[in-house]
Amino acid sequence: MKNILSAFLALVAIALPLNSYATDEVGDPASTWTYPVIYALDEEVTWYFDMTGTGFDDGQDLYLWAWSPSEPDAGNFDNSSDFAKLEYVGNMVWKKTLTPTKYFSMSVADIAGSAGFWMRLKGKGNEKQSGVINAKWSVAELNDFKTSGNEVQIFPEKFYLDEPLSLLVNANLLWAGGAQGGADGEELHLHAGLNNFDKNAIAEYQAWLPEISEKTKLKNIGDGIYKIDFTPRTYFGLDGVPPVADDYVMENIQFLFPAKDWAKVFAGKDGDYVINAPGAIIPPDPVFYFFPQKFSQYDILTLVRTNNEKNSQGLEYKITAGSKVITGDFSGNMAETRAYVDLLTQLQGAGALSKISLEVKDKNGKEIIKTDIPLVPDSELE
Repeated sequence: MKNILSAFLALVAIALPLNSYATDEVGDPASTWTYPVIYALDEEVTWYFDMTGTGFDDGQDLYLWAWSPSEPDAGNFDNSSDFAKLEYVGNMVWKKTLTPTKYFSMSVADIAGSAGFWMRLKGKGNEKQSGVINAKWSVAELNDFKTSGNEVQIFPEKFYLDEPLSLLVNANLLWAGGAQGGADGEELHLHAGLNNFDKNAIAEYQAWLPEISEKTKLKNIGDGIYKIDFTPRTYFGLDGVPPVADDYVMENIQFLFPAKDWAKVFAGKDGDYVINAPGAIIPPDPVFYFFPQKFSQYDILTLVRTNNEKNSQGLEYKITAGSKVITGDFSGNMAETRAYVDLLTQLQGAGALSKISLEVKDKNGKEIIKTDIPLVPDSELE
């Protein structure tokens, strides 16, 4: 009932400026946005207003006149106060940087229970005003994320290389050392890269460098929720680095969360998080297999992996058979890479064996497979 009443009062207030003052309404914003994309009500945020197509003059002084959740500049519609002045960005875009709890002199709970941020932009006097603006807030998004069961989520859902985003993290759901939880209260950092840690687009957490430590640090906004805000092109250092910066295509963001000084590393149950960019062609999952499926220590074994990752830098294998150790590299390309192992030659003098142990890694050290494979016993060979 309280929220319904608040919304009703806010809507009633929308009509007041036109009815109370001889003010020309000069149009609605072409677009509005915020940075951060997701923000807490007690966190500094910048509201942006693109007033292209309105009756305001390019670069003129504009002021914020808001009446919900409170009216900070009450009684000054004819002569707006200096604190309500916006900053001109250029190209008919103005911005206002504020902390909602401070600007509106209200608690987080009271703002969250209100009808939201309702306002107009206006000149210093009462000659011109914009249409009614409902500035974006993040109350619904934060509440939805808390109850979603998602470990991580990027806002907006459609995110792009040159546009800001917010990455939300539920620290209560992260994994470390085979156990879930334990991250809330930790100092968490983002260790990330574009396109599966492409070497040209990596933002590593380097604890010994204060500026990097600060850049990668997540903000704890309460209830186990952390976040970090950035624009991918800038954050991953693609600005002004031709030819990478000119035509770089973001396919995904891969990341994990080291605690301070790498004391712990938090990620998903199965490892790093990978969130695909909107519109990116999602490659098929890699597939590893070997043939023949049944073989003895006198056969040639073929190891195959298809749909390899771009940044794998190649694969290598290690076979342990009794006291013998066989190592080698795969050859091929992303679509398919193979290795041929002549067990007959390599295992001469090894005696009768019942199994081999196979381990395959990429050149970055990532484990592909580690398993024991039974051998066809000599007694079953013709």
